[in-house]
Amino acid sequence: MNETTATLTAAVIAASVAAVGLAWSVVSFFITRHAQRSDSARQEWARRYEQALAQALSTDAREAAAGLLLIEKLSKAEWATDEDRATAASVLTALSPASGEETAHLRATIIDDISDRAVADQLRNVSAGPRARFEIYQDRAGSYRWRLKAGNGEILAVSEGHSSKEGALRSIDMVRRTLGSTD
Repeated sequence: MNETTATLTAAVIAASVAAVGLAWSVVSFFITRHAQRSDSARQEWARRYEQALAQALSTDAREAAAGLLLIEKLSKAEWATDEDRATAASVLTALSPASGEETAHLRATIIDDISDRAVADQLRNVSAGPRARFEIYQDRAGSYRWRLKAGNGEILAVSEGHSSKEGALRSIDMVRRTLGSTD
């Protein structure tokens, strides 16, 4: 092999390596971009789902109906996980049986969409109706608070003020996890 052929072979190899590197960079860019968009979409979906759950628990009938409609739509979205559907079904279980057939039908539909059959079966066997219910409201100072009401309407607990509905929802979640613990 003469010097010209060796140089040409080295140049072809270097160009091939550079082309593979460039192709990998382009593919990596699109993979990363897709992952970022998916993460952003999931976060936005989660924010909307949290708002829908808060609306469904509202004492205002129209707001609660809108929350139920949003839960139905969001539970069918591609970003909804089995855990999200189980949460929605649990919330719907806690609503009063008087909240209507629509709520019961929505709950059954959401449970049917859960891919983990054991979880779905467990949720089907939970009797509907509130043992107690969290309500979020805004106090006179503009802070968001929650109160825990027993099935008979008695107020069992009231939270401190939170600057946002999301803060009140996080507080409810913390109380639920604490009350649900075996300690």
